[in-house]
Amino acid sequence: MLRIDAFAILLIVAAPSPVAAAESAPSPIDRATAARNVGDFATAITLLEAENNAHPGDATVLRLLGTSYAFAGRYDEAIATLREGRAIAPTDQDIALALARAYLWAGRISEASATATEIEAADPRHVELAPLRASIAAWRRDARSHGGRPTLSLSQSIVDVAFDRGGGATWYDSSIALALPVSSRATLTASFDRESRQGVIDTSVALRADVRLGGSSSGYIAATATPEADFRERWGVRTGGEARLHPNISGTLDLRYLDYAEARVWAIEPGFRLHTRDERWSFAIKSIHLWNDGHRSGWSARGDLDAGGGLRFFLGGATYPDTEAGITRRTRSAFAGAIIDLAEHVTLRATYEHDRRAQSYTRNAAILSASIRF
Repeated sequence: MLRIDAFAILLIVAAPSPVAAAESAPSPIDRATAARNVGDFATAITLLEAENNAHPGDATVLRLLGTSYAFAGRYDEAIATLREGRAIAPTDQDIALALARAYLWAGRISEASATATEIEAADPRHVELAPLRASIAAWRRDARSHGGRPTLSLSQSIVDVAFDRGGGATWYDSSIALALPVSSRATLTASFDRESRQGVIDTSVALRADVRLGGSSSGYIAATATPEADFRERWGVRTGGEARLHPNISGTLDLRYLDYAEARVWAIEPGFRLHTRDERWSFAIKSIHLWNDGHRSGWSARGDLDAGGGLRFFLGGATYPDTEAGITRRTRSAFAGAIIDLAEHVTLRATYEHDRRAQSYTRNAAILSASIRF
């Protein structure tokens, strides 16, 4: 009779079978997903590229690989991969959504919008469609302001001033700015401003960097200098940004430091902005806090409406502490204006401003600005 050792039987029973071991080992897709979840997109891309080479034509692998490229900032590869996946699975709206976002992050807004329209036609109730439309609207708003392509902006102001002590004057303010995109997410703007007040002229230069931080968040930092300043700051720095807190609410924060010959001014402006997901309208309010020989505070509010057809309106008001020539006074302000896209690359802005500076003067200004995107 064949004798079987009890210990050998125990080892055979306890040892995992090759099939069980293979089933319990994480797949390349599982490992790639785990790497993506911790932000290790390089590892995820390596695993998914190998999986794509081993099993070409798998739409799921192409979607994961394409989105990993996008998260890593490799937008051309992301778009090519996701287009390949969409050709294989044209009814997979998740692939289409990923492609739209890759277009958007690459700054190809018109292609992102066209893809969103195709998604809407196939599945108008897709849960991610409204957030996608909101992101496209936000990027369009940013592109109008400072991004997407090189933009030259010119502005001229004519200011009628009535002094509290009697009499009046006409002031002039001219500015020119050039915005250059340095990447798909960052824009650098250089500007020059010349303000003339009855023969007293201050000329300021400024440099500003704007960065899209992902999703609908953005930030900026700016520095200004006014050689031989008379009423403006000698130099100053500003920074701030906006972050989406809710589909219809964004938080804002602005900080600044201004150095005058006779004063040092610090200011902080926290606020929030209410808006529709498609950015058709918005309402922003800020709390203004300034320190210059003590703390003073104020507020500002602004509403914007996109009327369609390239026409937008805005208006607002504020009461806040304002510093000129190192002297801070309470200022009350109201403004209104319109922005119109005259052509695909040309935008015109007209603004009217009314300011009342306590114990100083009343100011009424007409401002005309034009921006040309190359």
